[in-house]
Amino acid sequence: MDLSAVHAALSSKYYSVLASLCDDLLLQAASRGAATDDWPYAVHLLAHLFLNDLNSARFLWKSTPQEAKDARPELAAVWRIGQCLWIRDYAGVYTTAQGFEWGPEMADFVTAFLEIYRKRIFQLLTSAYSTINVADVVHFMGMNEENATNFCNIYCIDYRGSDVVIILFCIHLYSVLARLTLK
Repeated sequence: MDLSAVHAALSSKYYSVLASLCDDLLLQAASRGAATDDWPYAVHLLAHLFLNDLNSARFLWKSTPQEAKDARPELAAVWRIGQCLWIRDYAGVYTTAQGFEWGPEMADFVTAFLEIYRKRIFQLLTSAYSTINVADVVHFMGMNEENATNFCNIYCIDYRGSDVVIILFCIHLYSVLARLTLK
């Protein structure tokens, strides 16, 4: 099975195309009856999570052969991230992703996933809260208190002490984050 397009997308960091590329290649392999023993299930699964497509990720996990699930620790680690997303365990997403020793092919992809996930969570926080305490920012954003405070100060959020952050939502900031998310 020729996976050169998948490897090219990974090395070029075109992560947003990986899910559809992998879906198409897997369907082609299945239609030809080709073996999928060397299929990059971890990349494929993370590609769906990258796009925030939990339903496709769950379907892929259910259709993944048990032998692959048992033999590939990276695949199991990506699935644990998916489980955290499914149950909205925001802190668990970060601890699971950062607590695993990723191989060279996956390390940059996981980092990119965490960046886009953090942007999604930030958008969620800015639309859901007018005030939030620093401990909650730490929890949702997967940062320590110092980094969370610095993040809040950088992104149009006012830290008012007493562990309270006042979110001063900026239209400009939203448009910048939206553009970054689309890349």
